Amino acid sequence: MVAMNCLHELIEAQARRTPQRPALAFEGQTLTYAELERRTGALAAELARLGAGPDVLVGLLVERSLEMVIGILGILRAGAAYVPMDGAYPPDRLAFMLSDSGAKLLVTQSGFLAKLPSHGVQVVRLDELDWNGPQQAPKSDAGPENLAYVIYTSGSTGRPKGVGIEHRNIVNYVLGVAERLRLEPGMNHATVSTVAADLGNTVIFPALATGGCLHVLSQERAESQALLSDYLSRERIDVLKIVPSHLAALQSGRNPERVMPARRLILGGEASRLDWIERLRAAAPQCEIFNHYGPTETTVGVLTYHVGAALPATQSRTLPLGRALPGSSVYLLDPQGRPVPAGEKGELCIGGRGVARGYLNRPELTAERFLPDPFSAEPGGRMYRTGDLARALADGSIEFCGRIDHQVKIHGYRVELGEIESALREHAGVREAAVLVRQDASGDTQLFAWVSGEATPAVLREHLKERLPQYMVPSALVPLERLPLTANGKIDRQALAALPIEPPASARDVAAARTPTEETLTAIWRELLGVESVGIEDDVFDLGAHSLMAMKALTRIRDAFDVNLALRNLFEQPTIAGFAAIIEGLLAAKATPVRDGGEREEVVL
Repeated sequence: MVAMNCLHELIEAQARRTPQRPALAFEGQTLTYAELERRTGALAAELARLGAGPDVLVGLLVERSLEMVIGILGILRAGAAYVPMDGAYPPDRLAFMLSDSGAKLLVTQSGFLAKLPSHGVQVVRLDELDWNGPQQAPKSDAGPENLAYVIYTSGSTGRPKGVGIEHRNIVNYVLGVAERLRLEPGMNHATVSTVAADLGNTVIFPALATGGCLHVLSQERAESQALLSDYLSRERIDVLKIVPSHLAALQSGRNPERVMPARRLILGGEASRLDWIERLRAAAPQCEIFNHYGPTETTVGVLTYHVGAALPATQSRTLPLGRALPGSSVYLLDPQGRPVPAGEKGELCIGGRGVARGYLNRPELTAERFLPDPFSAEPGGRMYRTGDLARALADGSIEFCGRIDHQVKIHGYRVELGEIESALREHAGVREAAVLVRQDASGDTQLFAWVSGEATPAVLREHLKERLPQYMVPSALVPLERLPLTANGKIDRQALAALPIEPPASARDVAAARTPTEETLTAIWRELLGVESVGIEDDVFDLGAHSLMAMKALTRIRDAFDVNLALRNLFEQPTIAGFAAIIEGLLAAKATPVRDGGEREEVVL
């Protein structure tokens, strides 16, 4: 692949080579590379007319669809940089991202406008854009040192922070990871991650830069074992990038091998246990497995590990992070910035072409985390301090060993515990708060919060939902008279970690199941929540359920009742009684005879 200055130029070059090859697919809709070029050209022309250009930030708030990719590429072809936002974020967070980024334009769809407060930016509605208008993208003045995108990550001060990635950073990544994964023209790639994080960029850009077809999977499909396995098989998906806990939740029912891609499985965002990897290999021996690691500040990913015939020996019993991609360097340093001896733990620092520009509007934090690279031969070389502890293995691979601060990974998302604690303390009924990660009854890593004050857990849960993404809302909010303190007067986190998590009182005073459907659902939720009893009117999320646990529940419900349900159904009806009514309605519909000899299609809500 010939090196290009900008990300969109890689894809434009591919479109010239294979204009009639399928480029995008979404729920029965497809676009060829030529059609993708025409649509992104039309959007780029409109954005350029409105003032888009180099280092101009453009917000992107679009549902998972063909338009999501059209929005990204249209912004890039206009020479601007995109700021991806997730429609599931609360309005306050979306408003902050627009304000903090200084976005001049917003590419969105009409359905999202009601969720946005007054923001003062010009809006381009993709569902109202004239695709028959000018389709020639303007000549872009963007160069390798201009921004391609700004992605917001969790911030320890209570507000998210934007990471600025330049074209030279992401082009280096795309070329390096495509070579490392041995991506071939014509491969089918599937993306299941939000574009508001960079997890999906491992698939999105390399797929389009190598002549593959990028399949954008709907939220409902990505959350359902039945829907996802059907799609992977029917479309013969070759490449899938997914977070380990997401994949494990989808494999909790029968036939776990059906949610494996045909040729390349890329895991990233959190650690993968070796015993689980062994089961994956046994389920799909033809599929190659890669581990992939890298913070947003060093552009998507830096290290990859290819799982070979024999699993490695690691102290953590998890897959190694692997070796650096071309153009990147990794160092293990002690607190004085000196390399640690072989096999010893040190802070993982990353240098090379993937190191981001820095944090948007945060010069002090940029200076603290992005340092001059004393080991680089390039003038002005910089390295990023990840805060991750790691050690080098005998074969040169890197093994993750923990953190030096309070940052954690939850289902692939980076979370600063201080941001959640700050949001809790904003409530007038909270005196003090502390948040830790612990394993729940099902073995998943979850957030747990302890609070002192007058506010009840139910009130605080609603308070957090208005301020934080769903994945940052703790599974349990535990009230305490006062939080334990160390001799120095600081919150004693070790003492908190040792406290038992008691189920809420509502879980002990239950309304019993009345029907066989409710009895089966009660048994499923008792096991998943790890409690002795669950009332049919209890909100399962107040009892500690979360999205991954809900995905496991849906898989077991399909196995028990032979019905497909979407995760949103459970969020809309989070009690056993409400969910049982939905299931019984579907079962009654399936039992109704079909007239005229027709066949009934399976219903998916």
